[in-house]
Amino acid sequence: MKTMMLMASCLALAVSPAAALDQEFAAQLLESAKNIERDAGLVSTALKSKAMDAGDVRTKIDAMSGDVTKLQELVSSYEAGHPQMSQRDAAEWKQVKEKVQLLEIFHGQKQKLASGDLNKNRTLLRAHAEGVSRRALKLQQTVTRLQKGPLS
Repeated sequence: MKTMMLMASCLALAVSPAAALDQEFAAQLLESAKNIERDAGLVSTALKSKAMDAGDVRTKIDAMSGDVTKLQELVSSYEAGHPQMSQRDAAEWKQVKEKVQLLEIFHGQKQKLASGDLNKNRTLLRAHAEGVSRRALKLQQTVTRLQKGPLS
């Protein structure tokens, strides 16, 4: 009986760090996605203002770059650490990857537009900022859903 309890304790300890790491990983994804959503909303609001400060808008767009880069790094590190996923996990992970890729594309396009004439591109830039915000929210929802049924 003592041996059985010892084995159960060791198994619990062996499983706990992996589960905590997955929770930490999900928390990092969520934090970056929330930051992107917040910053994109700030850009959209700044572009609505009649007294728009072009430098401020560009600064806010550049601030998002760090979180977009962090998402890319998180996705890469997860894939490197989980090369063999079940079919179900691979399908769910593909949703996360696609949402991160869409965020990258929209953010890149927004940076290109911001590097030009902001007044000329204002409406399009605002639409891109709102699109980034929506996609960041969708990523948060997907990660939250996957937390309930963690990837193995």
